[in-house]
Amino acid sequence: MPALSSVVYSAFSALVARAGVRRAGVGVGVVVVGVMMPALATAQVGHLPANSPFEDVKLGQNLSIMGGWMAMKRDPADVAPASSLAAVLRYDIAVGGPASLYVRYLAAPSERKLLVPTNPRATRVIGMSGVTTHQVDGGLDLSLTGKKTWHRLIPSLNGGAGVVSDFAAADTGSYQFGTKFSFSYGLSLRYLPRKGPMIRVDLTNFMWQYDYPDRYFVQASDTTSVLTDTRNRSAWRGSRTVTVGVTLPLFR
Repeated sequence: MPALSSVVYSAFSALVARAGVRRAGVGVGVVVVGVMMPALATAQVGHLPANSPFEDVKLGQNLSIMGGWMAMKRDPADVAPASSLAAVLRYDIAVGGPASLYVRYLAAPSERKLLVPTNPRATRVIGMSGVTTHQVDGGLDLSLTGKKTWHRLIPSLNGGAGVVSDFAAADTGSYQFGTKFSFSYGLSLRYLPRKGPMIRVDLTNFMWQYDYPDRYFVQASDTTSVLTDTRNRSAWRGSRTVTVGVTLPLFR
């Protein structure tokens, strides 16, 4: 920094010659601050507005239409639906700052095993039954970039609660999934192109509880049973779901 040193040295020498050492100290401080102010301002701002990776965005109200894969976690009795394709509708409304409220509906058609618990293990599974998992939940979504995009991206965290059901009656083995409370949490990533609809990717973990009838603990003629540990009479399981789709603005 030879140029800066020369400026400071010349100013210091002039001030010493005219006003003495005490006043020189004050003068040097003024010179140094004046030289460094532009650099400090640049560091604080970081980017010129035209080059900033952040851009303002209005979250507002949105409707997302998505499809993806619902990966079911295996339950102790192995009667959970098989993993399958899923369709999702999601409505979001901004409520202030980085926060939005959402309501979501998911449907996943699949199939699951039909058991006759009193049969020996070799003949216990008597077939497969078609079943559709319906999930309705709502919750809070928090944008990690506030009311801005970062390189046209909006990452967010979300969590909520709702109900899940297959609307099916009890099967031949007395098992019925029923309608249950569920909890969910996950990550979202939205991409806002210059033109066209927003692209959305959601990674969501759903959790609910399975309950099993007494017949699942009764021994068959081969001394086996569907479940042996009564602590497994109920079990928390669920699914991991990945969905991709488009987000359309509403009322704009």
